[in-house]
Amino acid sequence: MTRLPEPPSSAGVPAAPLIPDGAPAPADGTTAAQVAQAGRSGSRRGLSGRRIAAAGVLVAAVAFGAVRAGTVAGTPATGAAAPETRWSAAAVEPPVPATPFTTTPPTAAPASFDPVVRFARFGWLPGGMVPRTTIVQAGPHGAYAMEAGLPKSSIGARVLVTFFPQGVPPHRDCSLAAGAMPRSVEPAAAAPAVAPAVRGRPATWTDGALRWEYAPGAWAEIVGQELTPTREDTAAELAALARIAGDLRFGTASLRFPLAVPPPAEGLRLAAAWVTEQSKVGWTGSLVFAAGDYCPDPKGLAQGVLSVGVTGIIPGYGWTGDHSNATVDGHRAIRQDLPGGGKALAVYGDPGPYVSLGASDGEIAALLGAGGLEGFYRHVQVLAQPDLHALAEPADQAGWTTDPVR
Repeated sequence: MTRLPEPPSSAGVPAAPLIPDGAPAPADGTTAAQVAQAGRSGSRRGLSGRRIAAAGVLVAAVAFGAVRAGTVAGTPATGAAAPETRWSAAAVEPPVPATPFTTTPPTAAPASFDPVVRFARFGWLPGGMVPRTTIVQAGPHGAYAMEAGLPKSSIGARVLVTFFPQGVPPHRDCSLAAGAMPRSVEPAAAAPAVAPAVRGRPATWTDGALRWEYAPGAWAEIVGQELTPTREDTAAELAALARIAGDLRFGTASLRFPLAVPPPAEGLRLAAAWVTEQSKVGWTGSLVFAAGDYCPDPKGLAQGVLSVGVTGIIPGYGWTGDHSNATVDGHRAIRQDLPGGGKALAVYGDPGPYVSLGASDGEIAALLGAGGLEGFYRHVQVLAQPDLHALAEPADQAGWTTDPVR
């Protein structure tokens, strides 16, 4: 997928990321050109350049000036109805029945994770940390990952737990979640290869990660950083990882998303999704559709994908619509042609949430028909808090949906 260009700096202050803190490195197909060369660091941003630079599900949303919560994103400011467009009747899986979340490990692991279903939750976390982001990638290369950190900081304590499908060993190849990895805790030289069992299941320390068999024939891993006051105390850091792993909760529930889209062109399937519910700068919800085997590289790049995302960023932290090069339905926008015939589009309201879309290559762009990304944009529904001046922490999900493809 393509990434939304990073917004330019204003008055010498490095621009804030379009991706809220805690979001993973997005999965994408082609790297879009920067609108401006904004700095890769700064006290107001704090995100790693890798997570911003990795192209991915274009995480953005239409501002309340462009859309009211629950309305079609592309509806012109005059209130005129969005044009009718035919979309394919691609199959959408029915909701999975909810089951309670408990510390009892599952008796069997899925062969593939459903991008719209919550599989696990955090239990105990070190003081001050909160769950922030969920990343789900379907298919044999996929995984279910969840990230936690500090609610008002883009640095400091972080932890990422990743569950792999049945029979798939822990890996970072073709993994969307790999881009969200915090710095791994390096075990002390004397640390045993075999770690204490996690809920009675075999475990091992490998390359700074605690790995354990969360279900027969299925593995998970947890990595983290700065989990204890004594950051250099490796034993304490490893003990914190083990405690977090041992108190995870398993069950099923539908994830909630701040957007809804029609099924895209026939042949595109929902391959991945992520939701950031809480971060220093806002929230995000993103969907990745793939034409074939979805296999992002270490930077999160992949071909044959369509991405769409909605992001709400507190005013002062995100793109403010400057350096736009287009207008869509009366709203400032950035429209880009990408290598290989790909396309990228981001539409800004005033102020904050915004919507962005990306087609990784010409074949994907052609599937959308004559209307292209702009036509698809007009059918994106933003189901989120429209006034970002009073952004809820964590996000107010009352209007979010468990059925983002409909």
